Amino acid sequence: MNDISTYNGWTNRETWLVSLWLNNDPASYDLLQTACKKAGNAFSKAEWLESELQDEMCDLELEASLWSDLLGTALARVNWLEVIENN
Repeated sequence: MNDISTYNGWTNRETWLVSLWLNNDPASYDLLQTACKKAGNAFSKAEWLESELQDEMCDLELEASLWSDLLGTALARVNWLEVIENN
């Protein structure tokens, strides 16, 4: 039975999509592995990963727009702890 509040077994589509990219893009995979190898608990690793990817988004120098707002909103919905715990 599939819970309609989840997506492919993940909290939501945003979390599934981030995990998909982090596990299938070489540079992103390296970042994920760095997060997983960090000292500390899963929560601190998840916070670090989120911070790193938020910094990368800021480096894109996106102008205020519908697209930058949608990207920020999508990233805010990611369950970063779930991403770490499933790797």
